[in-house]
Amino acid sequence: MKTVIITGHASGIGNHTIRRLHSENYKLIGIDINIDKSLDKSITQISCDLCNTKELDIIFKNIKCIDIAINCAGVSGIRKSISDLTYNEFLFSFNKIFMPTFNAMQQEIKIMNKNKKISKIINIASSTASMGAKNMVAYSSAKAAIINLTKVSSVEHAPKILINSISPASIDTPMLRKKYKGKLPDFTNMYLTETCGSVSDVYSVINMFIFNDFITGQDIIIDGGYSTSFLLR
Repeated sequence: MKTVIITGHASGIGNHTIRRLHSENYKLIGIDINIDKSLDKSITQISCDLCNTKELDIIFKNIKCIDIAINCAGVSGIRKSISDLTYNEFLFSFNKIFMPTFNAMQQEIKIMNKNKKISKIINIASSTASMGAKNMVAYSSAKAAIINLTKVSSVEHAPKILINSISPASIDTPMLRKKYKGKLPDFTNMYLTETCGSVSDVYSVINMFIFNDFITGQDIIIDGGYSTSFLLR
């Protein structure tokens, strides 16, 4: 039975992923600052601030094996223009979006290096990492850093650990619904698919990475065709 660790498992993409993998008979460990009491008792849940490296050191010392790691933890950060964003606000956003993935990966890789078989890490970034959007400098910069972290780490740890990332656009999650006060907007004129994505859409790519042994260092954009469409102004 393979052991899968999922950071940010208590909500959104991470929560859907841990539920889907539970049905596939994996040994599951979820790490999040929150606990989801509705999850099956066979799933190990650990409450931890992924920005706290001392807490992570203690937690990962008790984890003997990781075959697959899926890093979903992060927040929406502070949305301001570069001219209005303060130094401390930028650092706060970067630390809350980038550092949970960086800190988790450091621990995951240490354990995976002991494995005899191929291990895999899948990071959740964002489609905004590869394009410009107003008031997104802190969030987009942190997500772009996750993509580059993925690429550099894949080079450093090939062929033993295959490391990839996924960059979703708008995905129907509690975080997105909170942004729009509970009701999703009309995405007809934004995406070629005329709707935002679902957590199932993201999971389908996670599942592909789990079973594919010939992809590493790649970022897969899931954006409903947004980056394909060019609008003349």
